[in-house]
Amino acid sequence: MTPSNSFKNVVKVFYKIVIVDILALVALYYVLQDLQWRTDYAASLHTACRTLCGYSPSFSYGLLTRVFTMDGNSQHLVSPPTLDWVQAIVVTLVVANSWFVYAYMRERRRLHSPTQPNLTV
Repeated sequence: MTPSNSFKNVVKVFYKIVIVDILALVALYYVLQDLQWRTDYAASLHTACRTLCGYSPSFSYGLLTRVFTMDGNSQHLVSPPTLDWVQAIVVTLVVANSWFVYAYMRERRRLHSPTQPNLTV
């Protein structure tokens, strides 16, 4: 493979990783908006019926999990643990970009390594 073909391949992979990054960041934006909307909705219930419900929403996080809780009126409501999409998308971004760096460095090392002469007779 000639150096120009190799450079073209690196550029193609770079464009692919940029597209993956953009899609993941857009997904991250919508996940964060969804979390904000859920919290705002639960908080609006808190202010709308302060004397009746009086719940205050919050999230607690674990490794790739999220738990939504609402406290108030001497009650503690807890949702089951769910996948934390923010952490999952960040892991996807890190893995995809690490793969790109690894592939780029491997290709670069292959291009710059001296070729071994064939010594077999």
